[in-house]
Amino acid sequence: MDKYISNQSIEQQLEKYRAWQKAHPEWELYCDIKDPDSLYIQWVELPKKERRLWEKMHKEDAKECFEEFGTKRCKVENMVLSEDLKLYDILDWPPGFCMSVYKTGDKK
Repeated sequence: MDKYISNQSIEQQLEKYRAWQKAHPEWELYCDIKDPDSLYIQWVELPKKERRLWEKMHKEDAKECFEEFGTKRCKVENMVLSEDLKLYDILDWPPGFCMSVYKTGDKK
């Protein structure tokens, strides 16, 4: 068996993540967010200078090009919750079953 494959089922791990989330209500699990795209900068939210650069490079297709291959910054803090319930930077994704989490505010 691969050393990174957990003995727990996905359902069991999700239960652990949900328990963690209840103890940390300012964080939301990715699977619970109704519109995850809303957490990322959208075309209308780009600074004018950045939008003009896209328009200069892609003319009338600028918005579609941004939507297709632009790097959209997250508006809120986001991390990776590992199997052992530790938070990691999104760029340091650990091996195993993990969940993206977003700090969307205190939900108490």
